Amino acid sequence: MKIKIDFGHPYFEEDAIFSLTVDDLNSFYSDEDEINRLNLFFILEASLHKFQSGANRKAAARCAFLMAYYLFVPLTPPACFELAKFYIDRALEWDETPEYRQWKKAIEEGN
Repeated sequence: MKIKIDFGHPYFEEDAIFSLTVDDLNSFYSDEDEINRLNLFFILEASLHKFQSGANRKAAARCAFLMAYYLFVPLTPPACFELAKFYIDRALEWDETPEYRQWKKAIEEGN
């Protein structure tokens, strides 16, 4: 899926969240400038809040998983381990899946 930054619509819809893959995040990171790389994180964050306020736990969990991945692998800001762990724990709290559980293990192994 091609990710686009749209300030007029600064969040993902549910179908887009479930269509996004870690490969999409990696491609976006490699193709975009530094500002858009950071903007993507905030769009994911806005999407997470939107799904939480709408009580859509599965979509919120998917956002949290994608945020954990994006923080830990391509973005790697200061404290990426702690931030990624926070978001993967939220993902597992809202929707326990083998994919999220496996990613938590990868985070705990470090980068």
